[in-house]
Amino acid sequence: MKITLLIACAGLAHGVAAQSGNTALAKFSPSYATVPAHTTEAVPEFELVSFIAEPVNGEGVTVRWATAAEVPGCRFAVERSADRMNWYPAFSQVGEGATHGYAAYAVKDMTPLNGVSYYRLVATVGIRQLDISDDFAVEYAPASALQFTNEPVAGRFRVQGEGAITDLQVLNNRGQFMPMDLHYDGGQVLVNAEGLEPGTYFVQALVDGAPVLRTVIVTATGVIGG
Repeated sequence: MKITLLIACAGLAHGVAAQSGNTALAKFSPSYATVPAHTTEAVPEFELVSFIAEPVNGEGVTVRWATAAEVPGCRFAVERSADRMNWYPAFSQVGEGATHGYAAYAVKDMTPLNGVSYYRLVATVGIRQLDISDDFAVEYAPASALQFTNEPVAGRFRVQGEGAITDLQVLNNRGQFMPMDLHYDGGQVLVNAEGLEPGTYFVQALVDGAPVLRTVIVTATGVIGG
């Protein structure tokens, strides 16, 4: 989810295509001004308004941040750490690039660290660092795991959870649901994945009513995951 709200000043020109995505949005012309020309007040080059991270139902950590001003070509890197000393990249996001106006971002880390960990946001343009957020601590506990067991027939496997499984679905790495032949057998689900190409997929289900998402790797001889 990315929300961009541009607040226009009276008399400013619109119509230049926005830099993010392919959708044409209104954008300020190069002649924009947020303060009168006679004032000496500096126009902020980059302003980070907020940065938060929070676990979501034991299925990842949602990271949100917002800016009040950006620069064209800025990028955001979300980093995580177990000790606040050694930081590793979790993912990156291209900025909206709107020099003035409010922009909000939200991304989900599907492979967070278990227990207490820390997140921070680093904003850069080129090799120049624009800003770095304060550290944000989260405590993450994964949801009940799903176990995968290969059947004797290649392309078929069983899924078992720590509770009753319902609403099982298989998704590809683009988030598209794959039509599957499923057979619910007690507390297990037999999945016929013979038509799937080898690669990385995701199994989504409810375990005792709680959402669970697990990665599964389909190979020519079976599946690896859990």
